[in-house]
Amino acid sequence: MDKSPIKHKVHLVSFNIPYPPDYGGIMDVFYKITTLKKEGIGVILHCFGYGRGRSRTLERECLRVHYYRRELNLFHLFRKEPFIVLSRKNDLLLKNLTEDSHPIIFEGLHTTHFLDDPGLADRVKMVRTHNIEHVYYRNLALSETNFFRKYYFNSEARKLERYESKLAGATKLLSISPGDTEYFSNRYGNAVFVGPFHQGNGCRSIPGRGEYVLMHGDLSTAENNSAAMLILREVAPQWKYKTILAGKRPSAELIRAASSMRHVRLVPNPSMNQMNELIANAQVCLLNASQPTGMKLKLINALSAGRHVIASREVVSGTSLESLCNIAESPEEWISLTRKLMKEEFTEEMRQERDRHLHMVADNAVNAKRIIDTMNNSDASG
Repeated sequence: MDKSPIKHKVHLVSFNIPYPPDYGGIMDVFYKITTLKKEGIGVILHCFGYGRGRSRTLERECLRVHYYRRELNLFHLFRKEPFIVLSRKNDLLLKNLTEDSHPIIFEGLHTTHFLDDPGLADRVKMVRTHNIEHVYYRNLALSETNFFRKYYFNSEARKLERYESKLAGATKLLSISPGDTEYFSNRYGNAVFVGPFHQGNGCRSIPGRGEYVLMHGDLSTAENNSAAMLILREVAPQWKYKTILAGKRPSAELIRAASSMRHVRLVPNPSMNQMNELIANAQVCLLNASQPTGMKLKLINALSAGRHVIASREVVSGTSLESLCNIAESPEEWISLTRKLMKEEFTEEMRQERDRHLHMVADNAVNAKRIIDTMNNSDASG
């Protein structure tokens, strides 16, 4: 049991209940909380619930946990403020934040409705930017086939682009990738790089060879569904290696495509332990995406625990981790690189090289220290 003395306290406002940590953004929030606790920072957590229940784990890790209902009123769709922000406006949150003078971390643009509220004028206010949100939503629209969802994503992208300037009022932006840090620094001058938090530090990859190809991720999103379908239609049919596709809530289309090939196995909704084992024992991890912003947690997980990684340019763009991956930009490159790497042993030297790179980008203690230094060196005027 962690007995680290509490040196400082911080409010953290999360867009969702961050347990279980089973997808990218929520992993970053949960492991940020646990790492800050180890570093002596007590977290007062505020989180919006939709589809997730109260968590005893969070209540053990945090000084206090406040739960709020997300207001999913469809009339919000016709307002100027983005739906993801307006649906998380809650006056009780503001009341709870104003009861003391501790610094505040707003997780994502989603939670920033009160960022410029006069009641918080004298506070250190940090915003964790997980993405360049309007670019992210515009790309979601490009991947979406449902007319209404496509319309919503495009509408939200326009609102988010206008709303983003609110970030100029933050004391600091905690940007998740070097590329995003450059973007926000150029626009608002208040960004600092704080890499992603995740379940383990350094490279724990096992030298040697695995027996299968793995593609993993949250398969319920339109982007990841499209990325997986490209691999199943144009790449995987060209080899006979055992190929595993693993992730949350795969579509009926994906299930049909996987079941049509004898060498492909679909693992729907794997547990965290099951996913960790799949990554650790694979020979090659395929990471395909069309979103060039943010930092893909599946990239960090594959580099931390897997062997060879083949990724699309968008997965590694702006991460400073390009040198650790093999880049594929066409079906032919996915195929030829996989054939090559299925024969190539993953060595201890490769593991050490990854370890050096990951330390500067995705070491939890290093990134927690960046947040603590930001809190200690900031005042409310920025």
